[in-house]
This record gives sequence, structure tokens and C-alpha cells, in this order.
Amino acid sequence: MTTEEKRSLTNINKIDPFTGVMRKLTVNAPLEDRERDYILTCAILFLKHYAADNRSTSFAEFSYYIILKYSIQYLDFKPLYDFSASFGFYPTVRAIIDNRLIEQEKLDDCLVDIELGRFRTATYIETQHQYREKKNLLADEMNELGFIAPTSFGKSSIIVDCILKFDRPDLKVGIVVPTKSLLMQTYRMIRDAGINKKIIIHDEMYQQEDAFIAIFTQERSLRLLNKFQVRFDLLFIDEAHNILKDDSRSVLLSRLLSKNRSLNPAQRVVYLSPLVDDMSSLKISADQEISVHRVPFNIKEPEIFEYRIGGDIFHYNRFVGQFYPVGSMPDLFGYILSRARNKNFIYVNRPVYIERLAKELSEHLPAIDLNPKLTELIAVLKQEVHERFYAVDYIKHGVIYLHGKLPDLVKEYLESKFRDLPEITYIIANSVILEGMNLPIDNLYILNTYGLYEKDLTNLIGRVNRLNMIFTPGENNLDKLLPPVHFVNSQEYNRQGSNMANKIELLRSRAFKDLIENPTLVGFDFDKLDVPAIQKDRKKQEYEQVQQNEQFLTRPPANEKERLKQYLIETGISTLYSDLDLLVEVLSERMNAIPLREDWRALDMLSKIYDLFLRDIMIVSDFEFKRLALPEARNYYEFHITVNQHRALKQNIIYQHDYFKKRIEQNRPSFYFGPTYGESARNKYAQPPEAETYIDLSTKTETELVNLAIVKLKMEDDFVSFKLNKFIVMLYDFELITQDEYNMYIYGTADQTRIDLTKIGLSVSLISRLAADGQLQYLYFDSYNNLRARPEFDQYKASVNDFYRYEIERFL
Repeated sequence: MTTEEKRSLTNINKIDPFTGVMRKLTVNAPLEDRERDYILTCAILFLKHYAADNRSTSFAEFSYYIILKYSIQYLDFKPLYDFSASFGFYPTVRAIIDNRLIEQEKLDDCLVDIELGRFRTATYIETQHQYREKKNLLADEMNELGFIAPTSFGKSSIIVDCILKFDRPDLKVGIVVPTKSLLMQTYRMIRDAGINKKIIIHDEMYQQEDAFIAIFTQERSLRLLNKFQVRFDLLFIDEAHNILKDDSRSVLLSRLLSKNRSLNPAQRVVYLSPLVDDMSSLKISADQEISVHRVPFNIKEPEIFEYRIGGDIFHYNRFVGQFYPVGSMPDLFGYILSRARNKNFIYVNRPVYIERLAKELSEHLPAIDLNPKLTELIAVLKQEVHERFYAVDYIKHGVIYLHGKLPDLVKEYLESKFRDLPEITYIIANSVILEGMNLPIDNLYILNTYGLYEKDLTNLIGRVNRLNMIFTPGENNLDKLLPPVHFVNSQEYNRQGSNMANKIELLRSRAFKDLIENPTLVGFDFDKLDVPAIQKDRKKQEYEQVQQNEQFLTRPPANEKERLKQYLIETGISTLYSDLDLLVEVLSERMNAIPLREDWRALDMLSKIYDLFLRDIMIVSDFEFKRLALPEARNYYEFHITVNQHRALKQNIIYQHDYFKKRIEQNRPSFYFGPTYGESARNKYAQPPEAETYIDLSTKTETELVNLAIVKLKMEDDFVSFKLNKFIVMLYDFELITQDEYNMYIYGTADQTRIDLTKIGLSVSLISRLAADGQLQYLYFDSYNNLRARPEFDQYKASVNDFYRYEIERFL
């Protein structure tokens, strides 16, 4: 919505009787017959204004909102049918016909069916705009294409259709996704599409194949290019708006595009996003041309409410920018329960808040009847996670919670149960759900807006009532085209004097200008960023350093020190130190001396990392890594890597809990948990020194200790995966450790069969369990080198519990 459109709609809302009728329509108050005629006439006028000037999209959206609200409220679907048929919202047309919501002549039915047939896919009907833009994209011969569409508007089918269009015997495809959860979801989608190519989800799964489909994060994509000099022919960048952000992963994404372009100037790239305003914002080079295909209209229109401190409730109309009072409620849990629907998502930003809210909400809900599936779920969580896992009790009230500090398998398993079990009606989560997760959510509560801006809010709201939920054959779910979104203020879960009205008003427009914070992009302009004055000099230096580093990576190294420096930048190791050039000097000297040292081979892995990367080095800036200067920390991680990864999750939780108890008994209760969970400051290495990164374990109950153990295991796995393993890989790449050492620490085994299984994503503990049960003999790799199972394995899979079976079925 442009400024001019906002002004026009605000002025229109000052006209009597429009003001009163719009208030009534917004809050679902009864309209008199003349008021109904009046507001529908206004909708027609707004649509005519759009027809005369297609730039005035807000008037078309406003017209649609009025007609949709009217039709749902009065069960009069003729206006909605007429609008949808003329505007190309064909899924709605089909739903109205199939559910017999209007009277139609037989001849008209036939004509409509013929028309709708053009827009039918194997699983759903497309809107006219969706069909047209998808068709145009597939016919577009440009090398770089952008598909910008609201959430759930068929971006997955675009990926499959493009692969099939450009297919050839040596086609190398990269699908770059931002998260591990989305990686597995995309893997299953590609696997089920039946494309006859090897699918790889780890860079070391590559075995010199002529063709493959790689589903990677940007980190793994770059490792593949750097290690094997592979080049992608076709690249998909999912959630492409992430490249605009100011973080290291955005730089990696632009680096991937730049590097692949240098290796393959003829690369084809498809950018997929619901949130990019101008595709030129994504450019890494001035000579790029990105052809844009945009689905301009969203078939859903959210109903926005605000619950304010003090209990007053308001219904917000984004077109006229008005908050209408609609009642009050004395407390936030009363509000949440009174507005609940079948599947409710409550957004809170911090994991500790998520856990607290899950506990409090469960206490406000009655226990539900435990049917066999719920009883099995609770038993499985007790067996495979722990009897004291918070989720065990919360599920008894229809509540689950998710955040990034839960083990990935547990998180994904709970997601699947929210999807499959109607009795689980609440999911409490943070940004882990923002990107790509396809869950059946029909109601959203936002309890905190910290770090959420226009595009983040739009993406979050897009999770509610995905189109496959609305247009379910045989069901009239058209009311879900108005997904409810509740902004719930509270001092407990937001801040003192919580007021989200300013954030809500950002939603008045659906067209948000791109904020380019990635300094490697062509459109980056430091002067346009809103950087506090006190931080400007520091931030400018940081941006300039990133730009210099990326430029340095584009030229061949002149000597071994430059090669080393490039390696440190490419792997991200450089970000853990404050002086890269000094680091290069120190490492170069030490690495050259290692072949002459007799003691090197006898050191365990953590001691080698300390000896080379930490000993007497004062420029380590990352506290989490710096802790390895302490012998106690090195011993802890040596055990974690060599022993824990072979054991089942519950065994590790029990061990971690026992370790906590031991520290308490030894009067060493202060334990590092990082800023997410930390409650007190303790360590001289912390940045800043007073940062709250430690927990006093002696103050916690047994149940709290168990759940802290679950969280701590995830934190340690992430630390090993995202930081520590970089150093092990570097030692191997520079031939400072043997192949067997590398395999034992990265894969937990020197057995090639097990290593191959680990590379496709199976955990070491899962492989150990399959081996113990004698099942590895029934697994094999097909002609495309994809993992398959013999019939005997299916019998075994049917005999194990639901959690274990879910873990297996992620890959088989």
C-alpha cells in the first residue's frame, strides 16, 4: 500500500455512512439491509478503480476484503463467487461450487468446470495469477529467475517443474535451504517426486556423479564447491530474502552465488521468496539480470486483534488503519482460551519463555482424554527422551512446545504429532517455525514482537491456514480465508508497558521496501541503514572488512599464507578471532613445525585443537570456543564426541543429568549455558564480562535439571557441528591428522558402510542401534546411490516404537 493509497483510504473512512458500516463489518456486528447494499456497492467501486489503474492494488485488496467478510458473515457466497470468478481466485470458485453454496445453472456449471480444468494440478487448483506466473516462469529463457509469491502458493512445485524442464543426463542441481528442518522437508518432497537422480543432503555424499540433486544449506553447498570444484547448473535459493540480512550466513549465501557463477557463467538460478520487493536487491553483480515472476494477490486476508495490558481488546482494520474496541478480558490466559480454535500457534521469542508459557498454559487447561495414540506418544517420549521431559505432562493438556534448543529429532517428531493428532491443539514456538514448516495452524497468538519487522510478521502470519488446509475436498473451510491473528501484550512475555500497536500498523501495507544489510550486495548503502550513532564507526569497519575479505577470496592465492587466509575466511574460522593476519602468522609457523614434533600423534583431538588454535593465542574473540583453553572443558568435549554420539538420546540425557548432580555434590554448581539460558555472570572470558551465561545448578529441581540436560545436549551438538568440527576438518584438509582420526571424530567410526550411512543423514546412534539389531544387511544403495531397504527391513520397522520408526522414515 503506497502512501497515496493509505491517505486515500484513510480519507474515505472519514465519510459518513462509510465509517459506521466499516466498523460494523470489521467487528462482525449486524448490518441492516441498506448497509449491506451500500458496502457491496463500495466494493464494486473500489474494484472499478483498480480496473482503471492496475497500480492501485490496495483498492482491489480492499474490495476483496469487504466481499469476503460479507460472504462469510452472512453465508451469502454469490458476491464472493462473482469476485473470485472474475479475479481468478479459482480455488474459491471450486470450493463454492463443490459445497453447493450458491445456486448454479447446469450450463454455467459446465462452462466453469471447463475453465477450472486449465488451472488444476495433480493435487490442487491454482489461482489465475499463480497459474500465469508459474507458466511464464517455466517458459522464461533468462538465466536468473525470481518467483515471489505468498506462503503456500506452490513454490515446491516450481522446484520440481524446473528440474524436469532443464533435465539432462549431467544436470547438477542445488536446492539451498536455510535450516536443517526445511532441508529434511525438502528432501522428502524431492524424494517423493520420483525424479531419477541421486539426492544428496551432505557434501561428502558426493562421489563424482555426473548428475545429482543436492539439498544443502549454504555452508554445505560452499564446501562441495571448494572441495571438489563442482559447479551447479541449476540453483534454487529458497527463502531468498535471507540474503539481504546482516549476518554471516547471508554473506555465505552471496558468496555461494558468486563462486558458482565464476565456475559456471551459464548457471541458472531461481530465487524463491514471499518477501522480496525488488529482485535487483538480491544482485551480487551489477551486470546481473533477474527476470521477476510475482503473484501479486494473496487469497487470504488476516483478521488482526490486539489484547492490551489492562484487558481491552481491539480489532484492527489494516485498510483504514483503525483499532475498533471489541470487549475486554481480565487476563491473557483467559483471552487465549476464549479465542482458541482447533490448532493454535503461540509465538514467543525466547526458549525460556516458551517453556514457561507451555507450563502456565497447561495449568490453565483441563486434562484431555488419552486415546491410544496419545497414550503411545507419552509412553514413547518417556522411553526415548525422559520420564521428566516437560512435554510428557503438557501433552496431557493438548500442548507441545518447540525451540531451537531441543534436539532436532525430538523437535521434528513433536512437529509431526501436532500435524497428525487433532487432540494436540496448542503449539508454542519461536522463529524455528518461521521458514517453511507446513503445519496445520488455524489461529496465531503473537506474545512478543522483538526482532520482528514487517516482512517477518508477514511471513509468520503466512503460517496460518495454508491453502491445502482451506481447500480440502468435501469441506467448507472458506472462513479460514480470514485467519485470526492475535497480538497479546503482557509484561511477563514482552516488556514493561508492552504495546504492539506500532508493529501492528506496519501490516497496513503488504509491499515492504527491501532493507539491504548484506555488504556484499550491489545495492548495499551504509548511509541508508539505521545504525545507532555510538555503533556507526564499529559497524562500518565490520562491513568494510567483510567486503575486503570477499574481494580477497576472488583472486588466486599468491603463496601458502594467502591460501591459509582464504581457507580461514571460507570456513568461518576467521570470525572466532579478532586479528586474522596475526592468526595466519601464528598458524603458519605452528603448522610448519608439526611434522617435526614427535608428541603430535600422541595427542587426542581436543588437545591438538588447543595446541594449534588456542595455546598462548590472545586474539580468540569467541568465548564458547575460548573455553577449550581449560583442560576440564577439553576433557568434557573429548568424551562428548567420542562416546555420546554412539549412545541413544535418553542415555545421554541421563548421563548429562548425573554429571550435573556430580558437580553439585562437588560444590561446582556454576555451569555454562550461554546467553539463551544463562542466569548469572561468572567467567572472565565472557563478552561482555558481565554477560549472564551461567546457571547455578544447585538451585534447580530434579525435573528442571533433566530438561536443562536435554537443552545442554542440543547446545553441545550445535557447538560441535558449527564450530568445533571446523577445526577437525581443517586439520584433515591440511594433512595434520589421518583419515582414520578424521572419520572417528566426524563419523564415529572407520567403517566405510557406516560412514556412508552417516553421510546421508543417519545419526551415529541410529546406525549403532540398527547394527545391534542386525538390520544393516537389509539396507542398500540403488543405481542412483540413494538409500533403499529390502522387504525384511519393513517388517523390522513395523515392530519398533513410533519415535524410532519416525527417525528411520525420515530417510527410508
